[in-house]
Amino acid sequence: MANVMKSVKTLAILLSLASAALADELVLRNGSVFNGIVREEGDRVTVEMDFGSMSFKKIDVRSITRGLDPMTEYDTKLKAATDIKGMVDVAAWAREKGLGTRATELYRKILTLDPDQADARKALGYEKVNGVWLAGDDLMVARGYVKVNSRWLTKETAELLLQQQESSRAELERLALEKRIADQRHEQEMTKIGIERDKLELERQRGDYFTRYGYLFPSAYGAVAGCGYGYVMPATLPPPQPLPPTSPTVVPLGQPSPLPPSRPR
Repeated sequence: MANVMKSVKTLAILLSLASAALADELVLRNGSVFNGIVREEGDRVTVEMDFGSMSFKKIDVRSITRGLDPMTEYDTKLKAATDIKGMVDVAAWAREKGLGTRATELYRKILTLDPDQADARKALGYEKVNGVWLAGDDLMVARGYVKVNSRWLTKETAELLLQQQESSRAELERLALEKRIADQRHEQEMTKIGIERDKLELERQRGDYFTRYGYLFPSAYGAVAGCGYGYVMPATLPPPQPLPPTSPTVVPLGQPSPLPPSRPR
């Protein structure tokens, strides 16, 4: 009986330790679940998580399950780490527990102490190429990739894509040139049509004017309109004929009239 009681007590301790390893759990009425440090203040409940905090009204909270804060446990483990290996272990534990921000900060701190620490370098995305730790764009370039339109591609794929883009660009330029030429031709045709329309309108106005007044005026069809209604004279008129020469008229002078006799004084 004593052994049974001892086993039950051991199991209870293990269960309490397992629950202590968990953070507080907040469950909303809509079913959403949040893990972190739950704080109750007035009519609101705030959950502090690794990436930030969120606040809710108490009326929207279904339940709160208390547990050990993983961030507090992280601080405890970090204080207990006495060397770089211990710090690497704490960073790996933090990443497993979802404390990605703290894990990244700790890995970077480790690199300030040992820039060649392989686990920290790999955890931060570094790779050793020709004896040099590279990450990000430098690593992709070292691997032989080319960045095209914000995408990393192999050289062969990048060259093919660039050729396709160049062909598309040339085709677009050709279509744009054809459109400009077609627009210019259309504009010329419309200008020509406008000129012809104005010409016909002018002829119509001239015909109306002749019909109304019967005046002579030049015609666009090589004729000169006459003075009569509906009559058109030839455009080329015969030259005026010169008048025949005439002799001057001479009036002969008669005998002078005699002077009247003078009266005696």
